[in-house]
Amino acid sequence: MSMKAAKPMITPAQLFRDVAVTLRRNWPALLTWHLFFIGLIVAVVTPISAWVLRMIITTSGQPMVSNEDIVRFVLSPVGMGWVLAAGTVAVMVTFIQHAGMMTVVSAEQVGRYRTAAAALGLVLRRLPRLITLAAMHVATHLLVAAPFALAVIGLFVVMLSDYDPYYLVDRRPAMLWYFFAAAAPLVLAMAVCNSFVYLRWFVSLPVLLLEGERPRAALKRSASLMRGSRIRIAMVVLGMAILVAAMPPLMMVLLERGGTLVLGLLPARFAVLLPAVAAFLAVYIVVAFALSFLTVSANSMLLYNVYHRITGAQPDPGPAEAPVRSGWLAWSTELAVLVFALGQAVWVMHTFDFEDDVAISAHRGASLVAPENTLPAIEQAIADGADYIEIDVRQTADGQLVLLHDRDLRRVAGDARPIWELTWPEVREMDVGAWFDPAFEGTRIPTLEEAIEAVRGRAKLYLEIKPSRHTPQLTRRVVETLGEADFIEQTLLAAMHRSVLDEAAALEPDLRRALLVHSAIGRIHGPELHAVSKRAALLTPARVIEAHRRGHEIHVWTINDRDEMSRFIDMGVDNIITDDPALLTELLDERAALSDAELFLVKIRNWLGQ
Repeated sequence: MSMKAAKPMITPAQLFRDVAVTLRRNWPALLTWHLFFIGLIVAVVTPISAWVLRMIITTSGQPMVSNEDIVRFVLSPVGMGWVLAAGTVAVMVTFIQHAGMMTVVSAEQVGRYRTAAAALGLVLRRLPRLITLAAMHVATHLLVAAPFALAVIGLFVVMLSDYDPYYLVDRRPAMLWYFFAAAAPLVLAMAVCNSFVYLRWFVSLPVLLLEGERPRAALKRSASLMRGSRIRIAMVVLGMAILVAAMPPLMMVLLERGGTLVLGLLPARFAVLLPAVAAFLAVYIVVAFALSFLTVSANSMLLYNVYHRITGAQPDPGPAEAPVRSGWLAWSTELAVLVFALGQAVWVMHTFDFEDDVAISAHRGASLVAPENTLPAIEQAIADGADYIEIDVRQTADGQLVLLHDRDLRRVAGDARPIWELTWPEVREMDVGAWFDPAFEGTRIPTLEEAIEAVRGRAKLYLEIKPSRHTPQLTRRVVETLGEADFIEQTLLAAMHRSVLDEAAALEPDLRRALLVHSAIGRIHGPELHAVSKRAALLTPARVIEAHRRGHEIHVWTINDRDEMSRFIDMGVDNIITDDPALLTELLDERAALSDAELFLVKIRNWLGQ
């Protein structure tokens, strides 16, 4: 009577030891491969990704800069195809990264450069299979997730589509919690089903790479190997992954805090600060690179060692040719990292500007201390030193332009009717101040004309158009009103839809325009824009530099934290949109009183926080 062989037991201690041993023995070749991989990404994968994004934009007709744009496109047949393509590219990049490191570890060590070069050759030869495997993974996960995702979307439409999104976020009505309660089981079921697929095919990559299987056969063999071990391996892998993922941010926080403390103790003299800061930045960049390498290589070694433990066999990828005369390149990898780090440190210091040239935009007026989009909020913002008053404009049923953010007045006046179904006399009678504070009881919604007169000669308007299919003449009416009030030059017109800005440009070419970006896919810059205004989470120093290179101002919203304000000032943004203009004015005054050396230390601290 035959008996099946028992599955090998895999424990966290075993895997931790395996990962540590493989990293210690192979780190020089792994580091060289990591540099090869970065070069491959820059030379090949980045252009492919850019091509995918260009095709998405060509297909959709314009960049997607809002959640609604993205959801609408993704749910279309063409959008689903491009999601598959984009997902395949992303997974393929990860597969290439892991494949190279697993090949390095499993190959005969013949010098770090030759071993890494051999791994690169093998990965490139297996590239068609890696792409196919990535596509099969992505397609299957999308198919598994699709029914649950569509069900959640259906629940949202049925339960929450009558509510303005901002009302849901700000007020959190009972119906929102009912939606979460109904959607939670669907989301949990989707997570469980996708996790099952992920674990079933967990070792398909090492099977394909190290055993030479084709993609379909690799998936089948992975399912067979993982059978009966999925839960145990899932617990081990999850624990190891959390540990590995937690190490880099923890180390970086410690380095940032320690560096800030040490630099803060130095005398405020450039002769001392400059070399100290250059050395610290170089160390910081080297450590960041090392931690990135450690995270990636540890994850690769985790996958490799799970495969090795579950099969109980040492895989052999076979011989691969590699350059022989390459000794100087072997030690040059570490030198390249050091030179890169020093160069980056010098470049970082060179980018610092000691002039705080940033405008203050009061978000819906001084909406932290007065009801938003009202004359009291506008007056307070001007008193607080705002350069721009950011307001939202909509249109009533009888054509009046009024200041209102949401599509209805449920949040500010308790009326759930859309603004386009209300006449101006009806809107004028509503109290939009009592909800904020009893002291503002009786405050009314102002018209655009009233807002213009309130700021004339004292500030400029940052005017966001809130379009709707129910108010097709809104943009035309806004531009005409600005022209009649002789306020074109004092207005920056903003919208989240490029078509709105294009229409405004056709009506009044001299009107400055800013594209508001909540979520972004594709290149959003263009010669027809004067500014790009991004949500804080989307903004990085590189994107600020890119916007300035294209001749655009870069704005950020909505920033109410003092440290965040300082960080974005030093990032080089041109305009900060805030609910608290008084706080930003106070911060700018304090920074203006600092010496150059003191401000230099502030900029270093903020750079570390980026």
